[in-house]
Amino acid sequence: LTKTSYNSPSPKIDPRKVTLPKPFVVCITGGGRGLGEAYAIAYAQAGASHIVLAARSMNELEAAKANVQKINPGTKASIVKCDVTKEDDAKALKEIIEKDCDGRLDVLVNNAGFLDDEAGWKPITEGDPENFRRTLDVNVFGVYLITRALLPLLLGTEGGAKTVVGITSMSSHFASYSISMALSKLALNRFIEFLDREYGSQGLVSHALHPGGVPTKLSTGDGVPKELQKYLTAEPELSAHMLVWLTKERRKWLSGRYVACTWDVDELEEKKDEITEEDKLKF
Repeated sequence: LTKTSYNSPSPKIDPRKVTLPKPFVVCITGGGRGLGEAYAIAYAQAGASHIVLAARSMNELEAAKANVQKINPGTKASIVKCDVTKEDDAKALKEIIEKDCDGRLDVLVNNAGFLDDEAGWKPITEGDPENFRRTLDVNVFGVYLITRALLPLLLGTEGGAKTVVGITSMSSHFASYSISMALSKLALNRFIEFLDREYGSQGLVSHALHPGGVPTKLSTGDGVPKELQKYLTAEPELSAHMLVWLTKERRKWLSGRYVACTWDVDELEEKKDEITEEDKLKF
């Protein structure tokens, strides 16, 4: 979309130059490692008052929490053991936010994901049906469950950012990627559009954010083709800094739309009228 693109963060989106409103509460699923931890650190650098990290591994969550509070001792952090595909865990996450954050929630980052790094790359008849199901369970149903549970807090936070972000993938544009990942992220993009249609009038803002090609534990599994892995050159901080830029203010003009962290934000803002008048960046 923009002529200029990045694989590493531009100084213009440095979260350390951001002053978030007070209070500002963020919840990040998949927050124990990789992109999720990078997101938490960026929000801490920007001065978020409270960050809630949710993931399945308590050991990873403890380490991420320590890193967040090392970056900014003034940022409170809560950790929640959570499988996003379980409704009871989604309800428990809501209860923790109600207890620890007085029910305030400004931004929900749906980052938890699963990549079937073997069957997803094979022909349909050779893949494992259970791994295919797991990919869609985490990447689609999990986003649905967590968002459904936390929407009342987002919409009920007076003066809040009221923002939902789904971490998507460029694979949603192509039929040459893992079939399960591509389908799940395409569905996620559409889910973000539905959020805008159904709750935009109540003040909700929603975005699908492509984090770039980042080498993570998820994207560098044994089953991921080596010819693809050579394109994983984006730094996790690029996505993290873009996420803070995207949510530091209510960007209603980008609500319901796909945004790539590799884009130049100044050039993106120059296209604001074009994007809104022609209803671009949707599926």
